[in-house]
Amino acid sequence: MTETGLENPHDFGRAFRALQLTCERALGSPLYREQPSNLRLASMEDFQKLPLTKRQDLQRVGIHGTRAVPLEEVCHYGETSGTTGASNSTWLTAGDFARNAQAIAVRHPDIFAPGRIIMNRFPFMSAPAHLIQLIAQQGAGVSIPAGNINWDVPFPRALDLARRTGAQVLAGFPFEPIILAKLAQARGLDPAKDLALDTFFLGGSPLPPVLQRRIEKIWNARVIELYGSTETMLLGTGCCERSLHLEIDHAYCEILRLDSEEYADVGEVGRLIVTTLGIEGSPLIRFDTGDRVRRLPPCACGDPRPAIVVLGRDGDEVKLGGSQFYSYEIIEAAAAAADAIDSSVFFTVVLPDRLLVRIEAEFADPAPAYTALRHHLRDVKVEIECVAPDMVLDTETLSRSPSVYKPVLISDWRGPERHILSIDQGMIEWPALGFAEAGRWLNRIWKKALTRRRLKQKIRVAKRRGE
Repeated sequence: MTETGLENPHDFGRAFRALQLTCERALGSPLYREQPSNLRLASMEDFQKLPLTKRQDLQRVGIHGTRAVPLEEVCHYGETSGTTGASNSTWLTAGDFARNAQAIAVRHPDIFAPGRIIMNRFPFMSAPAHLIQLIAQQGAGVSIPAGNINWDVPFPRALDLARRTGAQVLAGFPFEPIILAKLAQARGLDPAKDLALDTFFLGGSPLPPVLQRRIEKIWNARVIELYGSTETMLLGTGCCERSLHLEIDHAYCEILRLDSEEYADVGEVGRLIVTTLGIEGSPLIRFDTGDRVRRLPPCACGDPRPAIVVLGRDGDEVKLGGSQFYSYEIIEAAAAAADAIDSSVFFTVVLPDRLLVRIEAEFADPAPAYTALRHHLRDVKVEIECVAPDMVLDTETLSRSPSVYKPVLISDWRGPERHILSIDQGMIEWPALGFAEAGRWLNRIWKKALTRRRLKQKIRVAKRRGE
């Protein structure tokens, strides 16, 4: 690491000029106009003295607080999901999107190219969905807008679309390929042979190498990681060595130690601080992303850009057996345990005294899974439950989705057609379960209820004993 952030040491002057430009842009927003700090940078020391921008600052200034340009120049409003607290707002220009889309396409020309069909499964409230659309519109592919938080394109239809169109790329969340593979196998299909998908472009949650390798094995395809956030847009993408490289031309990144303002060393866990360089709409200066990351040594792929591992969010740490783990590490361990007994489907439950990993591998010998867990989690008490198919990922339920219609305002009751009394009834019609399906569904619900009851009883006993 250089004495400052993660800029290219051979182009320090360019990085500093980009920081000056971002600070000038930021003065257009209420967030930074209100700050007493001097944003007229004369040196890198001036930049390093600037206070960190916290998530609370974004929430304090309100929905328009980060907007640094007139509304006439904005083309997109977005906000975070709120799963880690209150939502943050961001306003983006057409130029913001164009720069990000071009960076992705230029970085991965073998994935995004004319004639390549891209199944875009990112939900359309998130910026990546629009970036994929724009990449295609700029001539680097044919996009199928099929966001997965969408009743119109549930998982079964997404699988059908991928087969019919011959889609080669799927962009979406990391577990999407596992779900689609299981649906395909339930239909008697071999994902690697019966579909044309050769690349998965995945982001939005932890994607450790063991999960990447599992996806690659099932699909005989490559996996590329995408990293960014609603507030900062694109921050990095993966390489052929499964390392995540930062896009230093679009974001000036610093990794600070957890307990000080000093820069973390290679291999040390730190706080990721981002100053956006390519965003005009809602520029941010020294924004504390809340992400905990570890910088990696130089990558074997030869890319000089710094590489990191994103471990999880501040506050998401789990303490077990005297040790602390991030979500990335727990997912990595559970995925490794499942892979050790040749399964892709797993779910992890954190209990007061141990970690329970439920794996769809009903008749497998769990011994290799225990070995994998202990390798990753050291002395933590663990339990593995090998369960029947559909107990962790229910393909039968996934395969049944409501029919969604265009909204109607009139219903004619004189004929045999559907008799409705409201707009919502006109839009949605839930399918009826057959007798056999209902029996299987109730059986699964009953088994899950018994497992839940057993775990709650163990927790009550442990509390009474003061464990």
